Amino acid sequence: MERTSGKIKTLVAAAAGAVLAGLAALLHGIMRDDLPRSIGGLAIIVIGLTVTILAVIRRWVTDTRQERILLAASQREAQGQRSQYFAAQAALAAEQSRLKQNIDAERHALAARLKAEREAMAREFEERRATVIAETMEATVRMFQNGKFAPAETVTGNLIEFPRQHPERQPEQARSREHGVVGP
Repeated sequence: MERTSGKIKTLVAAAAGAVLAGLAALLHGIMRDDLPRSIGGLAIIVIGLTVTILAVIRRWVTDTRQERILLAASQREAQGQRSQYFAAQAALAAEQSRLKQNIDAERHALAARLKAEREAMAREFEERRATVIAETMEATVRMFQNGKFAPAETVTGNLIEFPRQHPERQPEQARSREHGVVGP
C-alpha cells in the first residue's frame, strides 16, 4: 500500500491476518455453537478492519503524490513564466536602448541641419544687408547730386525770454477774523 513505509505494510498485513483469524474463530464458534468464541472472533474481525481502515485513512490523508505532481507542474509553469518575464525585460531594455540611440541620432541630425540652416540664413541676411546698404548709399549720392541735401539758408531764430527768477512781492491783504465772514 505505502511505497515508502515498511511499518504501514506490516501493520496492514497484521490487520489482514487478524481479520482472517477472527473470521476463522467466528466460523468455529458458530459451528460449535460456542457464543464466547463467536463474539471473540467478531471482536478480532472488528479490530482488524478498524486497523485496516485507519491505515487506509492515514494513507489517504498523508499521501501527497497528487499535490506534489501539481506543485511540480506549477513550479515548471512559474519557471517558464519567469523565463518569459526576463526575456521580455531584456527585449524591453534592448528596445529602449535602440529608441534612445535613434532619438540621439535624430537629435544630432536636427542640430546639424539647424546649424546649416542658421548659417544659410546668416549668409542670406548679410547679402540682403549689403544690397540694402549699397542701394541706400546710391540713393544718398543721387540726393546729394540733385541738391536735396544742400545746406539750408540761414534762418534767424526766435528768442524766447525766460520769466523773472524772483518776482516782486505784493502786499498781503488783511482778513477779517470774525466767524462766518469770508473775504475782504
